[in-house]
Amino acid sequence: MKKVITHAGELPESEFLSDKFNSKQSVYEVIRIIDGVAIFLEDHFRRLIISMENLGFSFEMGFPEFKQKIADLVWLNQKMDGNIRFVYSDIDNKGQWFFAFIPSIYPSKKDYRIGVDTGLIYSERENPNAKVINILLRDRANQILASSKLYEVLLVDRNGQITEGSRSNVFFVKDDVFYTAQASKVLVGITRQKVMKCLRELEFQVIEEAVGIDEISRFDGVFLTGTSPKVLPVKSIGNQVFNPLLPSVNKLIDRYNGMIAQYIQSEKTSERSN
Repeated sequence: MKKVITHAGELPESEFLSDKFNSKQSVYEVIRIIDGVAIFLEDHFRRLIISMENLGFSFEMGFPEFKQKIADLVWLNQKMDGNIRFVYSDIDNKGQWFFAFIPSIYPSKKDYRIGVDTGLIYSERENPNAKVINILLRDRANQILASSKLYEVLLVDRNGQITEGSRSNVFFVKDDVFYTAQASKVLVGITRQKVMKCLRELEFQVIEEAVGIDEISRFDGVFLTGTSPKVLPVKSIGNQVFNPLLPSVNKLIDRYNGMIAQYIQSEKTSERSN
């Protein structure tokens, strides 16, 4: 039986009611577990604190305890791979939270090879720099994804610019120059941050500039970044088709996967020495 860890202690998943956490007064993080290691956990925690501060929340749990709770959840469920969701909500002027494994669907090898199909949705986040639950956007996006069999929908703002995906960040590529929306316009994903670091290490030029929907045909390639997809090539946006096999993007994928492998090795080495 699956277990969750809450502010009130450990509970069987069947006894846990998560609906009360679905509000604009809730912040969250989704953390990927690979081989028992919570990937880039320090970065997730820092972003969580920023989201808390943006909403005026006071979070008393420090990073060591946060990390231990995740380790406890992995042990309780004997689950070494998957996604963990942490949610903190202000309910009746009282902070309540939980950690739980959530259903996780990862791209297939074929998806990475041929790319995925995406579409567009006209929507903007109210507070893009805080990871706040947005039920309306999530429901609209899920409806489109279910009815059209798309992998993701990209958000278009009032100026006709593509900012990010409903659950990912997006990059465009032209002549080995990478374009992505300004950090002020998007929820800056942890994977996006690491990808930017990889691109600098590979000495590719990055321009932080949102791409207009009337400009997409001039680009060679597109890819998504996120906790579950990592770095995932895009095959199409609507009727516009792209090359999912750009050498520059393949170099980036290799570098990012290497970064994850190095992080896992470092965490396991640290565990053995403690």
